[in-house]
Amino acid sequence: MISSASAMPSNRPGSLVEMEEQLWIIYALGSALGLASADALTKRYFVGLPPYGMILVRLLFAVPFLGIGWLCISIPPLGRTFFYAVAAALPLEIVAQLLYMRALQVSPISLCTPMLAFTPVLLILTGQVLLGESLNIWGIGGIGLVAAGSYILNLDRRRYGWLAPLTALWQASGPRLMLLVAAIFACTSALGKLAVLNSAPTFFGLFYPCVFTGVMLSGYPWSRSRPGKLLWARPGWGLLLGFCAAASILCHMHGIQLAPAAYLIALKRTSLVISVLYGGLWLKESHLAARLPGSLLMAAGVILIAWKGS
Repeated sequence: MISSASAMPSNRPGSLVEMEEQLWIIYALGSALGLASADALTKRYFVGLPPYGMILVRLLFAVPFLGIGWLCISIPPLGRTFFYAVAAALPLEIVAQLLYMRALQVSPISLCTPMLAFTPVLLILTGQVLLGESLNIWGIGGIGLVAAGSYILNLDRRRYGWLAPLTALWQASGPRLMLLVAAIFACTSALGKLAVLNSAPTFFGLFYPCVFTGVMLSGYPWSRSRPGKLLWARPGWGLLLGFCAAASILCHMHGIQLAPAAYLIALKRTSLVISVLYGGLWLKESHLAARLPGSLLMAAGVILIAWKGS
């Protein structure tokens, strides 16, 4: 729900108004930190669960915190298009999240999470091929930065040939799975945008994860990998994980009211860099010297695509 305050004259000091207008940057970075922290906590404490269980831990511990957000919003008018978009997105989301958790299981977080930078690349290329949208020099430059960053991530493979750092992304199961996630997210992003256009950003930001939680729980009786009591084996870390996941969603929800969605989502992709730092400094993953500059280039490419690429 977009605030009407910006459309009304204000008697507040100009510096205060400017500060509030730039608050979206803090929200975007908060969302990035929450997402990266949730991934790192999942990798550190819950990677022993099956992927289905890893998803449930993130969702079940996040829902109580998301309940706070429901106290601050109203339900907008919802049409058929909204429900069609949500219904189409949910099966894709299930597949994407299962692949996401599996990638965290089998791969260093500093190597697999940067692959999500390919989502905006796929979006912009799809728009050019299917919709005839033009790709300007900035968009090409952003794609180039993402490609260069992905090359640097595996620079240690350079001794096996010039293309080895790139082919390693597909040969290693973690990055390969996350590339598939990025492709699915390109589809769910479009469906999510359609749902937002037929509701409100704040409402959808809370509605979608809660419905997704219900859908995942509904499959529990038929799941072959039911985690049972293991879901609650580490309640303290689970609560922290849920808080980080919910904080990411709530920061995103508030920030999107203050800035164009493309700007917010682009800055949120700094989570890739934060994840690499978590991997190297906390999880003691190797090759931080190559993966940190690689992730910085990929995040810069995403920002360039979002701000100047169309």
